[in-house]
Amino acid sequence: MAIIRRFPVLEDVLETADISKHTVGEALRAWIEYMNTRGGDEKRIGVRDIADAAGLPSSRVSDVLTGRRVPRRDELDMICLALGMGKDSRVKLQGLRLHEASQRSRSSLSEEAYTVVRTRNGDTVVPSPRLLTASEVRQRSVQPVPAFGQPDPIRVSSVQELVLALKAVHVWAGAPSLRELERRSRTVLRRSTISDMLRGESLPDYERYVAFLRACGVDGPSLDTWVFVWRRLSALENPEVAPWLPGATAS
Repeated sequence: MAIIRRFPVLEDVLETADISKHTVGEALRAWIEYMNTRGGDEKRIGVRDIADAAGLPSSRVSDVLTGRRVPRRDELDMICLALGMGKDSRVKLQGLRLHEASQRSRSSLSEEAYTVVRTRNGDTVVPSPRLLTASEVRQRSVQPVPAFGQPDPIRVSSVQELVLALKAVHVWAGAPSLRELERRSRTVLRRSTISDMLRGESLPDYERYVAFLRACGVDGPSLDTWVFVWRRLSALENPEVAPWLPGATAS
């Protein structure tokens, strides 16, 4: 069940007007404690509850809360939505995330040349360019599109916007032909199905939606985000079940 209790702005929860002194993990833990201490007889919120509501692995949520890793932008958005945070608090936490990622890249990687790559999903710290080994060249040749620059669907709020985002994915993937997408999907997709999906006005079938994304090279955590968005839109089409689904009723 989604966590949808609402609370004041982040400054009230942290009891300070200067939230920049806190890390993302500290701010999230303070928010959770705020919710738990004011929840009365309700069950206390734990890592598993947040992970289930956000559609993320418990280990990933735990790493974020304990400060072992700085979350990507989409991960933080999903956690914040699961916790019922309003837009203002979510924006401020994203600012903390960027600050923390920058501080970590400067302090812990000073002995080796690293680069902070800014993507739509958040900052990623990567080694500076170097010569690739033969095995790395072969591995990269399997993926015809770059890992960075994928369209980010996290702010999609309607079926019409989702269709536009899917068109952007198709362009990002190099605009493969419908025949090629059909081949990559192992016939899960048909050319007519893909065409209808990219000009449709209704939420696409879940299995074909995922197959299209995979055929375009979207996988891993990025695919998790697309699945989360599909579920959110599906919940909005079913008001009676929306309160039971992750982030569907968050502002």
